[in-house]
Amino acid sequence: MRNVLSAVAIETLLLTSAAATEPVVFHRAHFPDDTVVSLSLVGNQSAARVKYDVDVLISLSLSSANGGVSYSDPGTHKASVRCSSPAIVSVSGVDYPIPASDAGGSDWKDDLWKAVCTPPTS
Repeated sequence: MRNVLSAVAIETLLLTSAAATEPVVFHRAHFPDDTVVSLSLVGNQSAARVKYDVDVLISLSLSSANGGVSYSDPGTHKASVRCSSPAIVSVSGVDYPIPASDAGGSDWKDDLWKAVCTPPTS
């Protein structure tokens, strides 16, 4: 059942992202100096490696608390995601396990996994 839900979530992400005109922000970090760092999904495709489900491209931008963009990284950053157990986000060849629960809080890799692997709700 989990594999079916993962496949549906991946297909939904692929179709939604193809139709979207703006990047999908999946993580924001707020800092004491009112700087906000946003990570966005700007591309995705079926994974090139069998171990993963999706390869994604991530963009990074910095803004002030009032919403003005102060920096937008001109490059993109690659990551691979496996939705089925054991859940993994891979960056630069390093696999980061994604915990089954939110008990320990979440970081950007957890949020990326959720954005890619969790079916949207309405």
